[in-house]
Amino acid sequence: MKRFVLILLVICMLLSLCACGGKKDNPESSGNDGSKADITGCWELSSVATKAAVGGLTVSVYVDFVSGGSFTLYQKIGDGRYTKFTGAYVLSSDNKLSGKYDGGDNWGPYSAQISATSLVLTTAGGKEADTYTKVKAIPDAVLQNLY
Repeated sequence: MKRFVLILLVICMLLSLCACGGKKDNPESSGNDGSKADITGCWELSSVATKAAVGGLTVSVYVDFVSGGSFTLYQKIGDGRYTKFTGAYVLSSDNKLSGKYDGGDNWGPYSAQISATSLVLTTAGGKEADTYTKVKAIPDAVLQNLY
């Protein structure tokens, strides 16, 4: 009888270990479990931790990350028009985001915390973190207000 109970306990332990090893149930995984998070889609800059001195002007940024590794960024400083930038990006398995503009300038790397609705990009030293909010598409008002 003791042998049966011991075998039953071992089986229960093995089953409980198998049940805990699966994928997280949270659909907004930030990839912190070692999986590569999905950054594709359109994002709007919603807050910055440190404001750069741009003469006190408001900065507006939208970025569209495409699944093939390309991006389109729209930036407006002050009341002017948006400037369009394009290039390529890489999101590594440890959620480091970096890229290169088509003109040849590199950017990043940033640590990326990604959920279904927000993207937080933190500089390597952790001194600055910019938050982007997921949007359905780049607004027409942005696309119609380009240089």
